[in-house]
Amino acid sequence: MIAVILAVAALSVGLFYPEKGRWIAEGLTRIGNTFSFIVLGRQPHFYALILEKNGKDYRLTSYDTFDVSYRDEFIIKDITTDVIFGGGIDVDVEGLGDKDDMGKLLKGIDLVDKAVLSGRKGVGEKKPGGFFMRITHQGDPIAAIPIRIQITPQDWLRYARSSGNQKVQIEYLKRAIEMNREDTNVRRMLASIYFRAGMTGDAIAQYKAILALKPDDPVILAELAKCYLKIGRYEEAIRIAERSIKANPRDDAVLADMAMAWERLGNWEKAISAYMASLKIRPENPVAIFKLGEAYEKTGRLPKAAEQYRLVLEKVPKADHVAAALASVSLKMGNFDEAIRWHLEVLKRQPKNAAVYANLGVAYGGKGRAKEEMESYRKAIELDPNDPVVRFNLAVALEKAKREPDAVREYQKVLDLKPGDTDAMERLASLHFQGRRFAESATLYERLVKINPKNSLYHTRLGFAYAELKKPAQSTANYEKAIRLGAKDPQIRQNLALTYAQMGKTKESIAMYEKIVAVKPTTPALNTLADAYMREKQYDKAIGIYKKLIDLNPKKASGYAGAAHAYGLKGDLDRQIEYYRMSLKLDPEDDEAHANLGEAYEKKGLFEEALKAYTTAYELNPDLTRVGRRIPQMKIRILQQKH
Repeated sequence: MIAVILAVAALSVGLFYPEKGRWIAEGLTRIGNTFSFIVLGRQPHFYALILEKNGKDYRLTSYDTFDVSYRDEFIIKDITTDVIFGGGIDVDVEGLGDKDDMGKLLKGIDLVDKAVLSGRKGVGEKKPGGFFMRITHQGDPIAAIPIRIQITPQDWLRYARSSGNQKVQIEYLKRAIEMNREDTNVRRMLASIYFRAGMTGDAIAQYKAILALKPDDPVILAELAKCYLKIGRYEEAIRIAERSIKANPRDDAVLADMAMAWERLGNWEKAISAYMASLKIRPENPVAIFKLGEAYEKTGRLPKAAEQYRLVLEKVPKADHVAAALASVSLKMGNFDEAIRWHLEVLKRQPKNAAVYANLGVAYGGKGRAKEEMESYRKAIELDPNDPVVRFNLAVALEKAKREPDAVREYQKVLDLKPGDTDAMERLASLHFQGRRFAESATLYERLVKINPKNSLYHTRLGFAYAELKKPAQSTANYEKAIRLGAKDPQIRQNLALTYAQMGKTKESIAMYEKIVAVKPTTPALNTLADAYMREKQYDKAIGIYKKLIDLNPKKASGYAGAAHAYGLKGDLDRQIEYYRMSLKLDPEDDEAHANLGEAYEKKGLFEEALKAYTTAYELNPDLTRVGRRIPQMKIRILQQKH
């Protein structure tokens, strides 16, 4: 009955006084709800939450949303419900504080961090939901006010800066850009992280986006040029660097990057020019000085390179890579003392640097200090046993020191490490050849001719080795190949002619000897050809060759004796006698020539002259039994002639 009277009264007031009516209606509703809660034991109703945010009070109902950003601070001061004096009523701001956050100072930044790091989105983002202020009575929920977390580009930027994980940084910065696409500072940060992470294409895209907004920004142009340099697009790097320099002519770093791009394109002169321009702006830059030295070295200006390296070492005395570069260029210039000095300087701080020991060995070798040279190579090998170059250098040093067995072993180790090393193969083959180890030498030269089939020396050596190994067919084939490849040494043709003879190829042998004497008529070649003609009974040709021998050596008896013998075989006794007499004028002690002259006289019937020739031959050599037998016969012939 009381409720009905109250309702009629409220309706009457509402008709005549609307504002007061709403207030009265709410009051009546609350009275009814309170009655239901207290008398009937139903769940209490929530009406409002009072909080203070940044010094200002706010009243929130279930139909409101609470906006919060990372700058906000707030305190929940009161909660209005059906519960008189608020007993059993709690409020929990999800993500902050404890189960009951009443009267506590809460910070918006903590909610923003929770939203980002938990992957849950605030209401202020693309879709609502996530965090609430939950009001409970004795643990049972009676209301929830949604929280709209305002995440700004500055939040993402803040998280990116605080994170040490590049992937996370990239994700945060991308979110910041989505919220403000014209923020060039954030784009530059993202581009820088992309560059450091090796994602150069993405970095370039960001720099281009910045340049679309700020076309002549010299810093962005410089960083973009560096990106192009990193990925090998050197022409682009130079083009962008030129734009950057035009906008800021005093940027020495951009000039240095441009110089490096010119280097990679092989244009060392333009690289040098750019490095010099960079050093005019910043003369004390050791990196640019060193790079200029490298450019000078590449173009063969070794003294200038050395000068630049010394300048760097004056500024940075312990720059070992520069000391090593100075040592190397000193080595190239033949300045072995300075090379030794700087290599030793590097070894003070890098005692296990095999490459430095290797180069030190070369420097000692240049000074002729063989002991130190080999010792340095051995130290390098101890540190790096599998370096074929150092082992090769050691083998060469051993070879120069006449330590052939040791050199052979080292060359073999080089080939074990690097089977296709033609230098080591050639040196080892040569050592075997000189040591008359023809089987080993031939094996290596066969490998070499497969690699370089047009090397006449390899075929020449093979020809000789196979001849010594009694393999005339292989010897002949290699000698022929050497000649076809242009070998000019007449000894090769002489060896080939001899090999032909050993194989029974007389015609080929004679033809080769003819070619030899046609080019260079030496005494051995002429004698060999004359002998070949005599064996083939080509006496006229043999006589012609003997006459060439006489022309070549007119004071030598053998040419005359050979011609005399050929004339005799031909049946020309007068010429035979004439040439034997000329031979004996030059060599009167030639017993064989006296004997042959005696035989010629005998055939002519000149027995007295024959007797004299035989007698002289016998006196010179009593072992000539055939002459001894002819002497008494000549005496009988002489008596027979007289009677």
